[in-house]
Amino acid sequence: MTEQELQALVGYRFPGGTVSIAHWENVLLSDVMGVPPLPDGLVHPAALFHVTVAGGGLGIGEIFALFRAESDEAVRGGEFHWRFEDQLREDTPYDASGEVVAVERKESRKLGPMDAVTFLFQLRDPESGELVAEARPTWLFLRTP
Repeated sequence: MTEQELQALVGYRFPGGTVSIAHWENVLLSDVMGVPPLPDGLVHPAALFHVTVAGGGLGIGEIFALFRAESDEAVRGGEFHWRFEDQLREDTPYDASGEVVAVERKESRKLGPMDAVTFLFQLRDPESGELVAEARPTWLFLRTP
């Protein structure tokens, strides 16, 4: 992927859609995190790691293809920033959107050449349009020299 092709993806918008976290998903996620489920149908905050990407409307494989990942092993998680304006609730539909907000070609002494891609995924209340939560992950696409 050339630098020009990479830069052309800034502003790319994911299809988006509606996403919700089912009770059983929340129970399993809480179990993995080693804590009991939160009361009153509140969702464990770690759900934001996957529900935002799922709601963006593209699968992981499709995102890998978009950025021409050389293999499944050639993608690493970088940073992950999140923000909650409200608590996520089980079985509540949220309007989800996603886009590419930044790309940067880098060189690491350990990992070699890579592209750092930052996404913005948002969940909004479908009635009010108010932001409920957002995730801003950066993924590293390792490249062969």
